[in-house]
Order: sequence, then structure tokens, then C-alpha cells
Amino acid sequence: MKNLSIPMKKELPPWLPFVLAGVGAILYLIQAIIYAHTTVSSLDEGSYLIKGMFYLNGTYKPFEPYGPLTNKAPLAFIIPGIAEYIFGAGLRTGRYFFIFLGLLTILGVWITARRWSGNWLAALTVWIFALSPMIIKLHARAVSEVIIACILAWICVLILDKERPLWQVILAASLAAVAVFTRQNMAPILPFLILYTFWQHGKQKGIWAFAAGSFFFLAFHLFYWPRVMTIWTPWLPEALTPFLDPFRIPTDSVPIWDPNIDLWNRLNSFFQGIRYHFIPLIGGLFGLVLLPPRADWKSVPAMRAAFFLAVSYFTLVLMHGWAAVASQYESYSCVFCFSNYLGFFDPLGILFFVIAFSYAWNQNPNRVVQILSIFVVLIVATGIGFSLFEQVGTGLLNVPIVPRLRSGGFGFIAIVDALTQGLDMPLALVKRWISSSLGFFIGLAVVFAAFFIWKKRSTQQFTLVLVNSFLVTGFILSPILHLGESKRDCETDIIRDHENLGAYLASIIPPDSLVYWDGGNAYTPMIYVPQARIFPPQINDGYTFHIGGDPDVLYYFSHWNAELDQRWRTEADIFIIEAKRYANWKDFLNPQDFQEFAKPVDSPSCIEGAELRIFQRLP
Repeated sequence: MKNLSIPMKKELPPWLPFVLAGVGAILYLIQAIIYAHTTVSSLDEGSYLIKGMFYLNGTYKPFEPYGPLTNKAPLAFIIPGIAEYIFGAGLRTGRYFFIFLGLLTILGVWITARRWSGNWLAALTVWIFALSPMIIKLHARAVSEVIIACILAWICVLILDKERPLWQVILAASLAAVAVFTRQNMAPILPFLILYTFWQHGKQKGIWAFAAGSFFFLAFHLFYWPRVMTIWTPWLPEALTPFLDPFRIPTDSVPIWDPNIDLWNRLNSFFQGIRYHFIPLIGGLFGLVLLPPRADWKSVPAMRAAFFLAVSYFTLVLMHGWAAVASQYESYSCVFCFSNYLGFFDPLGILFFVIAFSYAWNQNPNRVVQILSIFVVLIVATGIGFSLFEQVGTGLLNVPIVPRLRSGGFGFIAIVDALTQGLDMPLALVKRWISSSLGFFIGLAVVFAAFFIWKKRSTQQFTLVLVNSFLVTGFILSPILHLGESKRDCETDIIRDHENLGAYLASIIPPDSLVYWDGGNAYTPMIYVPQARIFPPQINDGYTFHIGGDPDVLYYFSHWNAELDQRWRTEADIFIIEAKRYANWKDFLNPQDFQEFAKPVDSPSCIEGAELRIFQRLP
């Protein structure tokens, strides 16, 4: 990438990078709209939308006992709730609003990158998003990762420069407090930003940043005091904070959600995250590896900005990597959420890479750095291949490349037969072995290609050619790196189906009816039935279900158990059941006690068995 220029008779027109950035943004928008209409709604999305609607229309308040579970900081729900309140509750409002936030994120990254690195690298940052289908698919859903990414992008716009007006410093610190009160896992951002402000912008502006950030951070907490402490208790050791026990769920019950994910799947999740966020993670990693001594930086302000971005980005990556991949930090931990978590802070990783690349790419790395760079390329390439094992097709498996002696002479057999039959390896392990080997050989090919480019044509040091070659390869192959989850979930229009289904539910469910929900993980269809009453813990489905425990205490904390379940079944007027779950309800929903409404024409998902069946208790 760097210094690999093509000789030209005349300079490129100055407007070209702006056009390329605009084309990239349009491509991003087109993909986002397609994903918005074809992606199945998730538990998180349904939760954010319906809780946000409840909090804005006054049905419930954040942290209200016996209300919806406020397991994230309140603004995660309130911000989408504001959009629904203004433009009307529904999946269309939520997803279009979050696409708008995604575009604002790209704009913020582009502005900051252009400030530090010029128009061409700024255009590159737009295309990093445009060529990343999984990031776009994430941005096309109403989930909090998009809110945080947008906030972080605009914090960088406001604060990262040699000089910033005082009002922008104050606004950046205020936004950092907003980020923390949108997702509590963003807690490091506020102190890091304040420290950077003191370092770069001086004592006076640092004090203002501290005052503004602290004011909003404390104001948010005072407004929701004391129940706001429920979002912090999972972070704090019980033995050291017994005074917070009133905000903890008693341990006399066992959560039914207890994921037991083996090491191979945890590795798969880790390298999926690298695949889906290749430039932010690997570009940022090489930015660290190739950082020069302080004296070799071209700009002190650039060094300080890069330091702030690197510390913030990699602290958050390590925190979320530990929480998702390495530990069971809470009952609803989510190993395969790691790639989504990285979406929170993509802007920080991209901007760190851009600034480090522009101001501090070490031109003469030592032998240790050279060896480390080769090692990183091979390990990352092998890991990316490993995480693509589910996409290994039968064509590759059945390639006859393994030599074998037969009665008729020498021949070849398919590699899958050699490994499954000859070595008794399970098919899944065969796929992992093949995909990992393929990734390793691609990485090795990049190393050799970089070596020949260096020998034949480049004046750069070999490590720089290798790093640039690997990043360019990953950038060009970004859509391939996103294979698997980046495909469309459905060919039907999910937004339209939800609107039709929601209109049907609203037409048949009498006002003030008490609805029991077993209609799937995503509570999204209930957004369209504001006249109904619900059992709030069911919004989070089985993730809040416990075995044993005091039912009233669990309900107080917005959780539930079998005793509450039985109680709610006797109280509910309407039962909404997912078709594939109906077998568990067949005896309960007998024709003597319940009538079934006509089955809805539309389904909340294209997955087989996701259709809804609606029953009403007879008088």
C-alpha cells in the first residue's frame, strides 16, 4: 500500500477521491437496505425496540421492578425508542434509523481520516465499510453496536486534532458519558478521553472535559438511582461489595441458559471476528507492531491521537474478547457474539490504522519485528481458513489428490475418504483441517509473493512489503472473508412481513388483553400491538428463565421460573405460539378451553416452523 505508486503522466483529478468515497457510501447504503429487508430479527433487536417504545410512551420505566429487564444501560433502549416515538413504532423505523446512524458513522470516520491522512485514505475508510458485508448487516439492524460506533466516530471528529474549540471538547466528553450510559461496557472510553484531552489540549480543556464528562455520568446515575446499580453488579466482586447484594439476583436459582462451548468453537468465534473486521483488527495490530520510537514520529499530535486510539481500541477488544470467547462472565454470555461486539469500536481501529500508517510506519523494523510479522500473517491466515470450515464444499472435499496403491496399480482417492476412512477422522474435523491448511498455504503464498516483490521491484524493507501485501489481499478479498453469515437470511421482505403480521395481531387481539408469548426468540412482532399487556420477562425469552428460586424475587428482577410460568398460563388471555413449539402446547391449548384464530398469512421469519399460531382463552 504505502509507496507502491504507479507512475502517471499527469496527476489524478482532485475530485476523484471524493467521488470514490461517495460511490462507496452509496454501495454501503444499497447493501444496508437489502439486508434491512431480508435479515431475520433477533432477540436483541426485538428487545431494544419494544423496551424503547415502552420507556418512551410511559408504559414502563428503566430498571422498574417487575418490568422489562434493563440489562443494558438505558440509552441503548431509549435512543431507538425516540425514533419510534417520532416516526412510529415498527421494524421499518428501527432499521432505517440505524442505517442512518451507520451512514453517520462512516461520515465521522471519513472526516477524521481526511483531517489526518488526506482524501485518498479517507476514501479508503469508506470502502472498508462498503466491502464488509457483515458490518453492513450489523448496521442494518436496530442493535446498540451501531449507536456506539456512531458515538465513537463523532467523538473522534470532535476531539482528535492538534487544536479543538472548547465547545467541541466539552461535547466530546459529554458524548463519552452518553456512550457509557448506552452500553456500560464502554466505561473505559470516558477516562481515556479525559486523559487524552489533558495530554493533547492542555490543562484548561482537560478540566472542562473532566467536568462535562463527570457531570453527565453522575447525572445519569442520579436520575436512575439506586436501581441503576443492577447493571454494574456483574462487574464487581460479590465478596468485596456485599452492600450491593440488594441489586443482585439471589443465588438460590440456576439460570437455564448455561452455554458450554468447547475450545474449537471459541477459536472459531475468535477468528470469525478477525475475518469480519479484518482491516480494523489486523491493520491495527500491524500498526502496533510497526510503531517506531517516539522520536521518529512525523507529528507529535498524530502520535498522541494514535496512542489514544490504540489504547482505547485494544483495551475494548481485549475486554470483549475475554468476556465473549475466554470466560463465562455471566449467565447470558454469548461466545459467538464476539464479531458483533467488535462492531462497537470499528471506527477506533480503522482510524488508528490510518494515522499509524500515515505518520509512523516503521521503515526499518528489527529482526524480531520481521519474524513476528511473518508469524502473524501465517497464524491469521490459518485461523481465517479454520473459521471458514463450514463453507468447505463437497467439491474441495472430493478432490482426488491422495495417492493410493490399489490392486490395479497406483491411483488417487478423495481427501475426505482418506481422512474419514483411512484415519477415522470425523467429517467436521476433516473440514477444519482442510480449511486451516488452505488458509495456511494462502498465507504462505502471500509471504513468498511479498518476498519476490521485494527482491524484484521494491525499495521498501521486506516486512513493509509483506504487511502491505497482506492488508491489500485482505481488503480486496473482504467479501470472501465474510462468507457464511453475510448471505441474505431470507428472500422475502422481512419488514413487510412484520408489518402485515403486526396489523393482523393488532386486529384480533382485544385491547387490554394479557398476552403470553412463546412465539420465538425475537419479541419484535409485539411492537405492533401496543394495546396488549405482556409478561415483561418474556421479552428476553429463555435467557432470563431460572430453575428454582423464589418466584416473586425473580419477577422483581425481571426474571422468571417454572412457577411463574404456570401462574402466567392461568392468567393469560391470548397465547402466541411459534409453530415448531406447538407440540409442547398441544395438550394445554385444548379446543374446550381455547379457540385458535386463523393462522397469519405472514411469518416473522423465513425459517421453517417460525409461523405463529394465536389462541384465545374461551370465557
